[in-house]
Amino acid sequence: MADEKTNQHCKNLVRSVVRKMLYRNDEDVEQEIYIRLWEKYPNYKEQNKLWAWVRTVAENYCRDYLKNKSQKLLAASIDEESGILETISTEDDPERAWLLKCRQKIILQAVNELPKEMKQAIILVEFDGLSYERAAAKMKINVGTLKSRLHNAKAKLHDKLAYLEL
Repeated sequence: MADEKTNQHCKNLVRSVVRKMLYRNDEDVEQEIYIRLWEKYPNYKEQNKLWAWVRTVAENYCRDYLKNKSQKLLAASIDEESGILETISTEDDPERAWLLKCRQKIILQAVNELPKEMKQAIILVEFDGLSYERAAAKMKINVGTLKSRLHNAKAKLHDKLAYLEL
């Protein structure tokens, strides 16, 4: 990554990926991405696809970062002696609160991108807490159709959010 213009473009690209995926600027994450790029650059062969490669390295690092933080958050939220979930205090741990908020945004965005019928089924049953019968009646479909839509919606969400290890 030789000249100044290329370096600036790389910095802008990495910064935009970090902002998009983490919902904030994070210089530590950016620095780790630059280290990965530096380490992997000698093996990089396809010079005409440099920006796609930089974006992929940055996105993969951000996914790994979120996955790691998600696992730590989940492990920290379980009381190991009783096996009961703790109440998460956002006042005591602002990073933990921020991670929960980011995770919720990612999940809600994935739900929002579902087809209309699947999205409606997920919202009524999982978010609003309606029974299958009430949700089916509200959607004016039979219970079997609702269950099928829920199953398909959950499968799509599982594929899309697998890196969060929900």
